[in-house]
Amino acid sequence: MGLNELRHRRGVRATAGMGLPLALLVGGLSSAAASMRSRSDPGPPPQGGAQSVQLEFVEWARSAAKPIEAPSRRLRQELMSTLGNMIGEAPLVGVSEGIHEAAEPLEFRNRAFQYLVENKAFTAIAIESGIVEGRVVDRYVLGGPGDLSTVLAQGIGWTFDQLPQNRELVEWIRTYNTDPHHVRKVHFYGFDVPGSPGNADAKRGLDTALATALEYLNHVDHASAAQLRARLSPFLASLRFDPRRALKGSHYDQLTPMQRDSLTAAIADLVALMERKEGPYSERSTLSDYEWAYRAAIGARQTDEWLRQIPEGWRSPTDGWHPSQSQSQFLSLATDVRDRAQGDNLAWIVEHEGSQGKVLIYASRYHLSTQPIETSWWSSNPVDRGAQQPAGTYLRRRFGKRLVTVGNLIGGGTFGCKSVQVLKRAGRESLDGLAGTVGLPNFLLDLRSSPPSVMHWLNQKLQMGEGADTLTLADGRAFDILYYVDSVSSACDNAERN
Repeated sequence: MGLNELRHRRGVRATAGMGLPLALLVGGLSSAAASMRSRSDPGPPPQGGAQSVQLEFVEWARSAAKPIEAPSRRLRQELMSTLGNMIGEAPLVGVSEGIHEAAEPLEFRNRAFQYLVENKAFTAIAIESGIVEGRVVDRYVLGGPGDLSTVLAQGIGWTFDQLPQNRELVEWIRTYNTDPHHVRKVHFYGFDVPGSPGNADAKRGLDTALATALEYLNHVDHASAAQLRARLSPFLASLRFDPRRALKGSHYDQLTPMQRDSLTAAIADLVALMERKEGPYSERSTLSDYEWAYRAAIGARQTDEWLRQIPEGWRSPTDGWHPSQSQSQFLSLATDVRDRAQGDNLAWIVEHEGSQGKVLIYASRYHLSTQPIETSWWSSNPVDRGAQQPAGTYLRRRFGKRLVTVGNLIGGGTFGCKSVQVLKRAGRESLDGLAGTVGLPNFLLDLRSSPPSVMHWLNQKLQMGEGADTLTLADGRAFDILYYVDSVSSACDNAERN
């Protein structure tokens, strides 16, 4: 699904640090083998002056961790009451996954959402998928017509439509909404940049938001739609970016600076027109249709901003994964663009749900970190590494303690759908590895209850993952709760186990 998989194509091993911002840059999975360190051989103990407080963290976690069984339909109520007590009355809950396409985090999300809907009156779920595409699923769960497979393909991006856990989630919401006793219906949203930027295997491409906005505009203002379409038509075929060059034909990086500026200007005029004509356009359609069309126009602007970070004359790295300076800068800038867009889209979703709305947000642990993150992805030169601003940083500033976040730690295992890959066993130098020494296969740990010395240590720069895929962040402030899974398994291989 992304940079992770591109590394695999170069023969690099996956670790538990992935599930990441541009881990979704490129589509497609490839097979790779990586040895897993056994639980009986967790590697050398942590070194340095912090070793004693690390041991204190483990001892505290052994007494404070709440063991939970693997998610299943049968144990939903008992399993999730522990999480519910930790969440309290918070109306926004961010549940993360440490790796994409692993079964256990997705199943945990499904059980958690069902519990929150049934016991805490949650009204919506928002997942790491395009905001424009998500309306297709939302219409379906509200009782709209359509074949489920088609709805998933058109409504969930990044190839996540293939995951059986997402199918189960959509089926459950639709069934829940059909019950007449449930007066307030549950909504489904995507909150990501539309069109799965850079993922050539996604069903809908980078023209998704623009095409949606123009289709609406053609209905309410045919003359303006025709004028804008004439300005945009020279660029529509180039609205794609595939670093692998698997797609033939025009790509965005082949546009000249003047052409890029012309595309940006036309999209800006589209957004301005939608804002200026809110009243008459709403009268000619419905307020809801207008609001979604306006979000599509905003989505087109987000996509364009992401694309504008691509260097002219892009060339895919050929010597392993060591991008050039300009490519490294693109990866960093495009990630910040994407996460800011995610934060803005989520703020709109929360507003759209209203004062009584409650939303579960699901994404990679990178995106949901409420603290800046340093990564090693952009360059092999540590001097070039800088702190990124995940979507969670925007959410924390906007919503404060109304948001509770759950960080997913993973010991090891397998992940993938079409191609199963091995996740290297987390070493003790990472928080994932330390959690593996607590002695419980699955547990929840409320970091807000940690003793002062442990909290002080947690608030230092700590590591998630290891090697080339390391995330460095202040975990004590980045997540309120930790959800540890000792061993994950392929999402698709576990479709029928529950």
